[in-house]
Amino acid sequence: MLSRRELLISATALAATGVGRAQTYPSRPITMIVPFSPGGAADITARAISTGLAEVLGQPVVVDNKPGASGIIGAEAVLARPADGHTLLLASNSVTTGKWLYPRISFDVLKDFRGIGMALKSPYMAVVADSFRGHGIQDLVRWVNERPGSINYATAGSGTGPHLFGEIFQRQTGTSMVGVPYKGSAPALAAVLSGEVSVYFDILMSSKGLLASGRLKSLAVSSAERLAQFPAVATFAEQGIAGLELYSWFGVVAKAGTPGPIVQRLNEALNQIVQDRRFSARAVELGATSVGGSAEAFQAVIERDTALWGQVIREKNIRLE
Repeated sequence: MLSRRELLISATALAATGVGRAQTYPSRPITMIVPFSPGGAADITARAISTGLAEVLGQPVVVDNKPGASGIIGAEAVLARPADGHTLLLASNSVTTGKWLYPRISFDVLKDFRGIGMALKSPYMAVVADSFRGHGIQDLVRWVNERPGSINYATAGSGTGPHLFGEIFQRQTGTSMVGVPYKGSAPALAAVLSGEVSVYFDILMSSKGLLASGRLKSLAVSSAERLAQFPAVATFAEQGIAGLELYSWFGVVAKAGTPGPIVQRLNEALNQIVQDRRFSARAVELGATSVGGSAEAFQAVIERDTALWGQVIREKNIRLE
């Protein structure tokens, strides 16, 4: 067994090694893996972050799109690389649902990844056709309760954020609706426009354009406060429905085992980026808000969302078809 003095020397040496790595980090180009296809909100966000990181850290940051299996392929690609901060993952809410939706998934987000920081977040909106006879979320609740089990709501597919939000909405309001899965937000929004479904709990990043044009309207927003872009839309909490302050988000994570000083350096760089007016303006254009904050705060969000969505998925016995 090691003596107390030997343990102290060992710990000091490890700490010095971590600090030394941070002082020389990054020593080569960084790869930002995006587990989704080019052109979408995730890709746009990653490229804005990568440009900023390159400016702050002084090394090129290459965006590498690896779509497939709801983000699992991209996550596994990060885990195949060393835990040295030179390979990062642009993470979204999907990393918090994977362990519940894919029983044979090869990783555990809480054990195998470490949060660097949240870049931006976008609230959910209760989106209906402009012809809907009502202006607030309680109008929808009353209408659904008059027709229990017969009103359809759109989802972007089983286990997606809009699906899970819809399930929580029903739990919080005591309503009963039928979820209709579509292959993404675009066809789900089209279904609302055509009257095929009555409501869609979409993230603002997807529905912003249609809401701004007046073709669709929102009955409530899931943010803590009303949005500057849509000041007339009251929050769920303002309208008497608690427990629905929820967001879709994008953030940066690294492989677990990445030295603490490197995590801190990356967090500082990310905060510098998201606080830049250019990034904040771009986030607003996308229908989101730049966030930032500590690595610990972001890790807490990942842990909270993993627990929340796991509970909903188990309660509703949600399975991928």
